[in-house]
Amino acid sequence: MQQGSTAAPLPDRQMLRQEVAQRCPDVPLQVLDEVFAQLDDDYFRVFTAAQIATHVLLLAAVDEQHPVQLRVVSRPANRAELLVAAYDLFGEFSMITGLMAAYGLNIRDGQVFSYHRGPGRATPWGTAPGGLIVDVFSVEYAAERPFDSTAQAAFTAQLTTLIQQLRTGQLQEARASLSGQIIATMRTAPQAFSAHLLPVEITIDNEASADWTVVHIHADDTPAFLYSLSTALAMRDIYIYRVNIASSLGKVHDEIFVRWRRGGKITSAAGQRELHLMVMLIKEFTHFLTVAPDPVMALQHFDRLVDRLADDAARGEDLQWLWEDNTLKALATVLGSSHFLWEDFLRLHYDTLLPIFKDLRAAEQRLSKDDLTARLQQALQGATMSAAGKHALNAFKDQELFRIDLGHLLHRERPLGVFSDELADLAEVVLGGALELAQNALQARYGQPQLMDGHACTFALFGLGKLGGRELGYASDLEMLCVYSGQGQTSGPQQIAVSQYAELLVQQLLDLIVARRSGTFEIDLRLRPFGSKGPLATSLDAFREYYRHGGQAAPFERQALIKLRGVAGDSALRQAVETLRDAFVYSAEPFALETAIQLRQRQRHELVAPGAVDAKYSQGGLVDIEYTVQYLQLRHGATVPALRTPHTLAALQALYQADIISATVYQTLHDAYVFLRRLIDALRLASGHAHDLVLPAVDTDAFVFLARRMGYWEEQGTPAQLAHTIAHHMQQAARLYDAYGLYEGA
Repeated sequence: MQQGSTAAPLPDRQMLRQEVAQRCPDVPLQVLDEVFAQLDDDYFRVFTAAQIATHVLLLAAVDEQHPVQLRVVSRPANRAELLVAAYDLFGEFSMITGLMAAYGLNIRDGQVFSYHRGPGRATPWGTAPGGLIVDVFSVEYAAERPFDSTAQAAFTAQLTTLIQQLRTGQLQEARASLSGQIIATMRTAPQAFSAHLLPVEITIDNEASADWTVVHIHADDTPAFLYSLSTALAMRDIYIYRVNIASSLGKVHDEIFVRWRRGGKITSAAGQRELHLMVMLIKEFTHFLTVAPDPVMALQHFDRLVDRLADDAARGEDLQWLWEDNTLKALATVLGSSHFLWEDFLRLHYDTLLPIFKDLRAAEQRLSKDDLTARLQQALQGATMSAAGKHALNAFKDQELFRIDLGHLLHRERPLGVFSDELADLAEVVLGGALELAQNALQARYGQPQLMDGHACTFALFGLGKLGGRELGYASDLEMLCVYSGQGQTSGPQQIAVSQYAELLVQQLLDLIVARRSGTFEIDLRLRPFGSKGPLATSLDAFREYYRHGGQAAPFERQALIKLRGVAGDSALRQAVETLRDAFVYSAEPFALETAIQLRQRQRHELVAPGAVDAKYSQGGLVDIEYTVQYLQLRHGATVPALRTPHTLAALQALYQADIISATVYQTLHDAYVFLRRLIDALRLASGHAHDLVLPAVDTDAFVFLARRMGYWEEQGTPAQLAHTIAHHMQQAARLYDAYGLYEGA
């Protein structure tokens, strides 16, 4: 099909109709009437009578059972021409261009036309006026992936399925399956990547057509651009009527005729700002898709982000920051790495968190604990009501948490401890702020809590687990214990026992810090004395009585108390409790190692599904390293004070410096620990759930995306290399656990 120039003279339509009718005598006259009455002049300038007759034959065959007709003509030099005739459906152009991208078909030239039909013709919507499309594309494909008869049959069948899904309102389902195929194709045919923005020229013309707004786009060719753009236009209720596509030497000139779905050209300043932003943003963003660990996820989240940004553009917001160096690359990385960073942060807190991208350099700077405290105090200024304080506290928490997560995500080269320390600092500041808010609210009603001797009763919060060890990561909860200095009563106006006040205080803390279940900063009180059956807060005397030899603490609680560390509240009380911790944990009393080993064996059997590999609880998982170190701390801590630390890596260093372990063992455990911590972060990053610890199968996309989040990109290290590294570190961890646990416990 030789496509003519739009500047060609307009043929006599009546004579052309007669010639076409002679070429397809079996086609109902109504079909011919509609084609010649409804299609615009450019169509008849572009195509010959023979080409139009081919179109008409396909259009006449479109019906309920065959909503799309496809004809492919192979051309030399790995090229082909595709003719698509189908029902005109909103969002259909994105399906067609997306499927071509998925099959590795690069559009070199194209003409897209649509037209309405008369009311007497049956349509998918009954006898009301409907529409049909005629799309003609010249495409090229790679020699290693020929578009042969087998591929053409599969393409036709899938396009039919996609059109049927559109007709039944299953747009999202159609797009989900299609996006995965597109990205799979992009991965097999990577393009040269530049970190810089591409030059894009966009002109919005309302003079060239009486009925349609014409968008002219001159830019470098980028994968899946037409698919992403047409999808975004559909989301904004913008209807595509015609498309002209021309490309040469890696450059494209697209001409898209659009209008509002409700009718009317896009003439307002707000509408044109919106349209310009969408075209510009999508053109640039598709260039960065290949840097996203999961490009399908990036596309899904980006579609929704563009929808929000388009609203901003329509209102005249200044969005120049989007074009700053690395902004779109950072967006692609974030949107293609984590569902929870989008769902829990950017989507829910769009107005407050998106501006972090405006100044990435400032956002990526590490803040000290004093800086964070000052920021929180500023955020809480004027929040006199408890509800306002709660809102301000959580807005601060979410903004700083997102900033820290973003910095870690964009700078994988930073040491693991930087991320953990930043999270620990933030957690301590948030807990301290929440403690102050809770105290203020309770004291307004109950007065000052006082001991029996009239002195003030003090309160302190202690971290356990990852919080105590300053080893927080993605989706880490806050294992916590609240201790108060003694029994007594509040000063009024409404007087209650201090023990009751302490219970209310912890309940307030649970209410003040908002976190989703098994998500980041969810407070976990299960390690308190007596567990879920015990009071929410513990007095100093009760703590001393519980955590003593001959007391009621179970052997595993002695081991768990290694991680206890004061994080907020009264400093003197924190020091007193930590002194009690050391006296109990690091006494000369033998540790029940056999009981601890049995507990570890139960974890392996009860917490890990058969056949699964759990990065934390499987044999050789992170827990094996932590327990190996803790067993040695309990065994030698009474005589080696440097071992009395809640920090795993600090304890490991102390074990080496005390000649308890060799340099080889130290390095092996250190490397395995850091690697497994990073692996668990990468597993949890996708959905932000603390229980996401199981490795996906090596031959799945999920493992490929995990590998990318770990830095194993295809050109630098294959997923198979990641699998090998995981196996190596877990085997070493298991071997040393057995050597220092089972052997010494025998």
